[in-house]
Amino acid sequence: MKKLIVVRHCKSSWKDLTLNDYNRPLNKRGKIDGPIMSKYLSQSIQEIDFLHSSSSVRTFETSKFFIDKINFVEINYDDDLYHCSSSSLIRIIKNHPKKYNSVLVIAHNPGLTNMINSLTNITLDNLPTTGIVEIDFNCDSWENISSENSNLVYVKFPKQLK
Repeated sequence: MKKLIVVRHCKSSWKDLTLNDYNRPLNKRGKIDGPIMSKYLSQSIQEIDFLHSSSSVRTFETSKFFIDKINFVEINYDDDLYHCSSSSLIRIIKNHPKKYNSVLVIAHNPGLTNMINSLTNITLDNLPTTGIVEIDFNCDSWENISSENSNLVYVKFPKQLK
């Protein structure tokens, strides 16, 4: 079985209009929601084989909340995850080594929402910032993940825990 945990980055700031999108940091709400959601996830899982995160400032900052609460065997910050499409996300995940049984991906919309809709039996309108989706796949290799062998474990949003 393969476990995929999908996290959209925490809410980011638009305060400094001189910053390009890639360099936007978290805002106050993002800094509140990050610890809440990472604590929630850490209550059910203490170790994840691979953290695969977009390299943007807001995804990097989001990852720190999860790193503080969960042990990750390997971590990679990847420029290719920055605003990539759902088909690109699925292709990237399908190329993960077989040795990883659990992967946490931190990235961006609309790619994440569309990927979740492609790989599960739900139709999610929007994965909100710091939203978490856990999907189990009944297969031994990431290259074989699909909607046919997926099991949506849960969808959790910050507003549900406040």
